[in-house]
Amino acid sequence: MLKIFTIIIALLAVLMLFSACEASVVVSDGVYRVEMAEFDENGYKDFVEFTVKSGKVTSITADGYSEENGSLKTDSADIRREMETINGTYPEKFYRDLVNEYIGSGGTQTDVIAGATLSSENFFRLMEVAKNAANTGDISIRIVEKN
Repeated sequence: MLKIFTIIIALLAVLMLFSACEASVVVSDGVYRVEMAEFDENGYKDFVEFTVKSGKVTSITADGYSEENGSLKTDSADIRREMETINGTYPEKFYRDLVNEYIGSGGTQTDVIAGATLSSENFFRLMEVAKNAANTGDISIRIVEKN
C-alpha cells in the first residue's frame, strides 16, 4: 500500500514537472532512466526511472541498487533498521518525502532530508537530468557524475 502511494505521489510530481514545461514541449513515450555514475560509500547507486505512454507518466521509481547483489535500498530491512534507529528515517520514507517536497515546490530543489543527505542531493540531480531527457525524448540511460 505504501509503495502504491509513493508511486502515485511520484507520478503527480512528474506530471507537475511536465506541466511546468513550455506548451510546445512534447514528452516522448519511452522509459527514461538516470543513475549516478558510481556506487556510494555504502555500496548503493541511486537512480530515477519513469515510463511515459501516450504522453503520460505511467510509472516511476526513485531508489538505489546494491553493488553486491542488485537489491533495492528500499527493500533492505537492515538499512531501514539502522537508519531509523540513528536518523529517524529510512529509504522508503525519505524517497517518499523527497517526492512530496519536490511536488510541493513545483519541481525545484528543496531542503535535503536530515539523515539522508547524500540520497537527497542525488535525487535532485537525477530529477533535473530526467526532466531534460524527457523533454528531448532521449531514452538512453543518462549517467550523472558525482560532484
